[in-house]
Amino acid sequence: MSFTRLLAMENSNPNAPKTPEMLASAEYRSRLATKLNCLIAVLEVAIGKIAKSVDVPGANRDRLLKIRANLENTLSICSRAKVTLDKAAAPQGRAPKAAAKPSMNARDYVELTSIDEYRKFRTMEPITRDQVLSVDFEDLARKLLGD
Repeated sequence: MSFTRLLAMENSNPNAPKTPEMLASAEYRSRLATKLNCLIAVLEVAIGKIAKSVDVPGANRDRLLKIRANLENTLSICSRAKVTLDKAAAPQGRAPKAAAKPSMNARDYVELTSIDEYRKFRTMEPITRDQVLSVDFEDLARKLLGD
């Protein structure tokens, strides 16, 4: 699915503005970005599940690989559409600003065990290089092995 087709689907509403005007609307870009982010998250989860299913005994490997390739192509198109949408949202002559703190997406939520865990991790800062370098891996290995 191309970005143009995605816009065409969104433009099926007769009261909606036409494509160039649509991207000028912050509200429209926000709705479209939400839909794109959700679609990207669903595609990433589906690709992950197929990757796990490929190695299951009795799985139709060829069929799963074709499905994964199609999903990856669709994900690539959605990612390019997101970049285009971000460029449309940026002021003329400037690149989009990176968010000060990346927000968690639907995929992050799916990988967590509860809404409480999601809320906890959503507010946490990313792990820094200094924190990684300060880890005592021998002590961590002992704790993980229960020694």
